[in-house]
Amino acid sequence: MKQRLINFFSGRNGTDSISKSALWVSILFLIVSIATTRVLDGILSTVFWVFALILIVYSYWRILSRNVYKRRAENDRFIAATSGIRSFFSGIKIRTVQGRQYKFFKCPLCKTVLRVPRGKGKVQITCKKCGNRFSGKT
Repeated sequence: MKQRLINFFSGRNGTDSISKSALWVSILFLIVSIATTRVLDGILSTVFWVFALILIVYSYWRILSRNVYKRRAENDRFIAATSGIRSFFSGIKIRTVQGRQYKFFKCPLCKTVLRVPRGKGKVQITCKKCGNRFSGKT
């Protein structure tokens, strides 16, 4: 049985960013579907449930697809299109994890986020990207 599963999954695309995102959005649609069961006699709930089902089927279709090159090209375009959103959320994550040890400043010229240790008082900060110098209090 184990060998049959290995043979079945060999050459398949597997999970990628699009399939993971589709599964997360389908979970969100399912939650909204449950929350809206009593609105408009359940029509709205059914619509969200159908969208969730379509996204789940699409995600599994991508995971089991054998056309790896086409799926990879689609995934690369998706990653390029969502890079701003992903960098925004990763920046929030970094700031929450390192917020007690470091203070974050934005360069006035190039808007690069710079990290300075807390508790150093008033310091001169040099931007590593553009070389601009500005002061800030940690």
